[in-house]
Parts: sequence; C-alpha cells; structure tokens
Amino acid sequence: MDYDEGIKNNYHFFRRIKMEKTNSVPNRLLILGNGFDLCLGRDTRYSDFVNSKSWPKNLESELYMYLERKANLQRWFDLESELARYIEKVKKESSAYVTTRPNRARKDEADFKVIVKKLIAYLKNVEQEDVKKDSIAAKVFSLACRDSAFSKIYSFNYTGLNKLSEKLKLAGVPTVEYVHGCLADDSAILGINDTEDTIGGLYDFMRKSFNPHYSSHPVSYDLKTADEVVFFGHSLGDNDYHYFQSFFRHQCDENLSPEEKRIITIFTKDENGRMNIMRTLHKMNDGKTSLLFQNNILNIFCTDDGESPAFREWYHVRELEAERMRTKEFFDFAKNM
Repeated sequence: MDYDEGIKNNYHFFRRIKMEKTNSVPNRLLILGNGFDLCLGRDTRYSDFVNSKSWPKNLESELYMYLERKANLQRWFDLESELARYIEKVKKESSAYVTTRPNRARKDEADFKVIVKKLIAYLKNVEQEDVKKDSIAAKVFSLACRDSAFSKIYSFNYTGLNKLSEKLKLAGVPTVEYVHGCLADDSAILGINDTEDTIGGLYDFMRKSFNPHYSSHPVSYDLKTADEVVFFGHSLGDNDYHYFQSFFRHQCDENLSPEEKRIITIFTKDENGRMNIMRTLHKMNDGKTSLLFQNNILNIFCTDDGESPAFREWYHVRELEAERMRTKEFFDFAKNM
C-alpha cells in the first residue's frame, strides 16, 4: 500500500533534520502542563484547590493570611507566583520588622508544609474522578501511548499518567519524567525557583531545588535532540521559563542549519491562550518570533476549536506513522528517501 503523501512529506523533513540516520524513527517529545489536566475536565487549578474544602482553615501565619487575602481578591490564583511575591513583600517591609523575621519564617514554614500536604490530598481526590474521554487531551495522550509514537513524556503536573492510561484503557505509557514530582509517591514539589531571593536563606524551604524529592531532568538535552516537540497545556510561563528559553532562542538563530530545524506543536485552550503563548515566545526570543516560524514547522492548536481540519491532518499523519513504523515497508521507505 502506498504511503500517505502527508507522511512522505513529513519524513522528507525528518530526513533533513536527522541527517544520515536511516532506519530511525522520529524522536518526539510530549511536554504536559496543567492545561492538559484541565482539558481532561479536571479541577486542577490552584484556585480550585483554594476554593475547595481541602484548603486548610484557621492557620495563623502571615503567609497563610496573605494567601487567603489574595485568593479572595483574584479569580485566577497562581499559588507559586504568590509565594514569590510574598517573600518580596517580606523583604520590602520596614527595617523595624527585621528582628522578627526568623520567628515569622518558622511559622510560615510550618503552614507551608500543611498547605502542600493538603494540596496533595486534594489532587489525589481529583485524580480518582472520571475524565473527558472524547477530549483533545485524551486523543493526543492515546496517540502518545502507541508504540514508537513518542519517545518520552515530560509532565509538569503532579497527577499520574499510569492512572490516566487505565481510565482510557490504554496498554501503557512511554517513558515519563515528572519534573515537579508525582502524587503516586507523595513527591509533589511546590515552591519557587532558584532565581528568587529567600532573604538570607530564611525562606529556602520554599526553593524547589532544596526539596528532598527534587532531581535533575535532561529536559534541555532532550529538547535539543528531538525531531518534534509537542507542548500540551503548558504556558511556558515564568515558573518553568528556564527549561525552555535556550531551546526557543536557539531555534530562532538566523544561522540555524537545516539539520537543526524542528517541528514544534503547541496545544492551548483558546485564542487568549494562543496570544499569551505568542507573547511569551516573543519575550524568550528577544522579539525574533518571525524567525521561529521561518526556521521551524510551528503548529498552534486551540482545544476549544475541537477537531479542526488542521488538527485532524496533524493527528492523522502521526497516527498512520505509528501504525506503519514497525513494518518492513517503513524501513525500506526510510532507506530510499
């Protein structure tokens, strides 16, 4: 049977970027953010947690009271961003309060640990609930779980993908790395990045890298060597900015060689999400967004659009690719390209 023309074109692209690597399958990464869980119908926003019965009541630290006030004032509540803003607020307070900071920090640390424990408990309950099996997220994840379709998944969520695989009745999942820990072993990592000031170490307990569950992940290396990178529901925002900045800057290099061109596919919720992604990319690339399009194949899909013709074509090519990748015809085809 003849190969679909779309697959043929796709493989001509892979041939260029993979140089002389015949008989090799595309190295494709899937990177998941909270928008993936939201597309599945899960209430996994920090604001969902804050407004739930799981949010702790009647704690007395300054940190807790600050978060309570912010949660009541804001519809969209980013807990990690507010942690960083809280430390900045403490740092700017009058010098008259400097001597009380150590005691304050100890109380904040105690309540911070309570909040993290409650968050894990809340998300474990959410994880047990049904998901939208007809969602774009479920469809892309099902594709990723096919043999050889994706090399690895990086999840920036706490929810486990093995449980999701069971809900969707899939055979299994590719290699998964949970960048911020996972609910399955209570290793969820909540906090701030290394670039934040912790006031002489008083708030080091909030640093993600200081968490006993923290471990390194070869995200930068895998991005550099991937043929296609698929971002689903990841805002590419400030909290995880450092994982992706060098990759996107490199892909905007005016002197990028043909072997370094990539397919970059981004799934976001709607037009507002698409615009936010474009603003972030513009910031990452020092305003060279047009070069990102010029140097790469860049796809952006809005899940609110459902299965648009462009999405169906993208999906169809990879679906057929996964089915045929294990056949002798595939390897013969790759050799003769």
